[in-house]
Amino acid sequence: MPSALAVFACRPNSHAFQERHVYLDEPVKIGRSVARCRPAQNNATFDCKVLSRNHALVWFDHKTGKFYLQDTKSSNGTFINSQRLSRGSEESPPCELLSGDIIQFGVDVTENTRKVTHGCIVSGLKLFLPDGMEARRRADVIQAPLPLPVDKVAANTPSMYSQELFQLSQYLQEALHREQMLEQKLATLQRLLANTQEASESSWQALIDEDRLLSRLEVMGSQLQAYSKSQTEEGIKKELLSLQEDKHNYETTAKESLRRVLQEKIEVVRKLAEVERSLSNSEEECTHLKQESERSQEEVQELANKYNAAVNQIRELADKIKLAEGAQEELSQRGEEEKRLLQGRLEEMEDKEQVLQARIEALQADNDFTNERLSALQAVKQLKEAVGTSIHKLSNFEEVIDAHLQNNQTAEDDSLASPDPLRDAKESDMSDTLSPSKDRSSDDTSDGNMDDQDLNEPQNRAALLRDELQRAGLDCEDTEQVIHYLHRELLQAQDLANTGKTRCLELQALLEEERKNNSHQTEESTKQIQYLQSQLARLQVDMESLRDQREKTICSTREELSLAQEEVLVLRDSLEEAGAEREQELSALQVELGTACSELEQWRSTAARYQLDVETLQQAFVQHALLREKTHRLQVECDMLQGQGTSLQKECEDLRSERTTLLGKLQTMEDQLTSSRTQHQALSSSLQTVEHREELLTQRLGSLENQHLLDSSNLHTLLDQAKTNTHSLQKEVQTRTQHANRRANSMQREVHTQHAERGTHTCTACRDVHAHTVCRERYAHTQPAESGTHTDCRKTCAQHEETGTRTHTHTRQQTVESGTHTQTAERHAHIMQIEVHTQTTRHTDCRDRYTRTHTP
Repeated sequence: MPSALAVFACRPNSHAFQERHVYLDEPVKIGRSVARCRPAQNNATFDCKVLSRNHALVWFDHKTGKFYLQDTKSSNGTFINSQRLSRGSEESPPCELLSGDIIQFGVDVTENTRKVTHGCIVSGLKLFLPDGMEARRRADVIQAPLPLPVDKVAANTPSMYSQELFQLSQYLQEALHREQMLEQKLATLQRLLANTQEASESSWQALIDEDRLLSRLEVMGSQLQAYSKSQTEEGIKKELLSLQEDKHNYETTAKESLRRVLQEKIEVVRKLAEVERSLSNSEEECTHLKQESERSQEEVQELANKYNAAVNQIRELADKIKLAEGAQEELSQRGEEEKRLLQGRLEEMEDKEQVLQARIEALQADNDFTNERLSALQAVKQLKEAVGTSIHKLSNFEEVIDAHLQNNQTAEDDSLASPDPLRDAKESDMSDTLSPSKDRSSDDTSDGNMDDQDLNEPQNRAALLRDELQRAGLDCEDTEQVIHYLHRELLQAQDLANTGKTRCLELQALLEEERKNNSHQTEESTKQIQYLQSQLARLQVDMESLRDQREKTICSTREELSLAQEEVLVLRDSLEEAGAEREQELSALQVELGTACSELEQWRSTAARYQLDVETLQQAFVQHALLREKTHRLQVECDMLQGQGTSLQKECEDLRSERTTLLGKLQTMEDQLTSSRTQHQALSSSLQTVEHREELLTQRLGSLENQHLLDSSNLHTLLDQAKTNTHSLQKEVQTRTQHANRRANSMQREVHTQHAERGTHTCTACRDVHAHTVCRERYAHTQPAESGTHTDCRKTCAQHEETGTRTHTHTRQQTVESGTHTQTAERHAHIMQIEVHTQTTRHTDCRDRYTRTHTP
């Protein structure tokens, strides 16, 4: 006995499982996998932690012909179309299931410790009755649609692929946004690197200037110490030698520091070049990814359009197939109705033929009866002649004749009364044979009995007449009356025979017409059957072409979808959400595979139906041929039907070959599925490599940012140190300048006193020297001014020097010590003030520049 079947198909938002085909011979348990019960394709056990061990029961009721589902005290509940059957840990009443319902076992559970979400089982249900037909759907039973679930159960919308494409477009937009953010970050890093480069250059320049100032300050301090001492020429020479050594050491240290600075600058330039190279590479990668994302978005849009067109074509093809199936069913129904009508007509014709054969037999019996009566009448004529010869012999026996005449009169009365009932009996026999309303059995029995009576009556009558003529000779008048009576009966019999012949001819004509009509009807029926067969062949060819087109479109769309998915996967590999999208694509492929399997099963079922229809048609045609074989005069039509049977057998063989081709196509689809799985594995490996590259890039960016932070902190520390050093230097310079000024003033006082003692010419020389020093000071103060002022100062200084040399040539020997000491002291002091001022201005400029570059 066949059993009901339930098919559980995995939904995209469900915990992954294989499609299950469960036969409901008895109630089937739905639950979690344990050691004694493992998941298989023919049971309802799932490897899911959300389910209970005894979660629910599903069964088929043979009495009512319905499917039922019952929750057996599960902890997470059972849902039919997002409606829960019972509360937690409570047994629910049996609920009716319909084909197409969406069943959810349990709910999603998230572990707090590991933050892992365990998915529930969401399945699309297809139910098949024991006779192989699909059960009723919810839309056929309830006109108003049931409320769909929010997350899990609302995934049965027909636009599932369009939703996935929309999600892909959203992911691509998010990826583009991330790329733009990365580009902005890279631009900011580039600006920061440029700023750090400028700050490093300025800091190095500040350090160099600071070292230079320190060295100059040390030299000036040593010179001040040397000038402050009243040394001899030998001490001065020693001091000069020490100064030269210090100068040499200073130059060597300066060269070493410059070499170090150059090396560090070269390293910084090399690092900057590497950073710029990595930046250019990252920019190229970003542009490449952007182009690929735009290209993939366009291709996804094209694929979405193609997919919608393919879906529309598939719907049109499905509608055409439904129309063709409906037309085929109508044609098959018409063929069956025409077949029934032809069978009824054949039975009627056979009945009519039997009736006509019975009538022909009855007419033949009447002809035989009339012939026998004619022979009897001829015998009566002979008897009449014999009676005429024997009249003269019987004249002597009058008394005997009288007695015999009385007897003969009574016999004649009986004989004259007998033809009327005989005639009535014959007419009733003819009416009975010609009446089509009586049954064949009664006609046959009545015709047989009447034929026996018709055959026996003339013999009896002839025997009686012979006996009566032999017993007593009749008179001439009696014999003549008898002869006239027999002649009339003969004429009546001839008339009856003529009417019977005409009726036989008419019946034969009717038979021929009916045969012609039957032959014409059979020809028309054969033509109609041939036409129906041709239409059926055309429909089959159209269905084959539609199948091929559908398979081609499905293959093309699958190839395009696979290409798009590969490109989308390549783009997703550079992003963060590749895992979830990959699961969605896998679920979509599983859904497509399930739909393809269901379509193949539908085609197989339709092929089986067509095969059954062809077999039933063959049986019907064989029965029709058997019925036609019974009629020997319609053998030509029977041969034609046999030829048609052979053609149908060929069509059956064609259908079998088509079945083999479909099996081959199924094998090719399975091979394509394996190849797609291998491609998926390759894409997953490439995804891992790209993720590793992305992690390396992020680490590199983090290291660059850390290095930038370290450089900025070092610069801040260096700037603070330079600031403190400059403040300390300013203080020292101020103290030293004050000390030098005091000493210079004291030395000038001494020189003035000496000049006052020596004469007026020395005063003029002192005035010239003072003017020369003032000019020197003006020149030193106006050094950072324009070139014109520089030239003027130089000219005035030269004029003063010339006048000084002219006026003080005679007093140089006397005032060489005092003049040189005062001039050198004042000059060194002034130069130190100028250098300190320039160093402070440079330091403030560097600090302002650094603050301007590093302020946001």
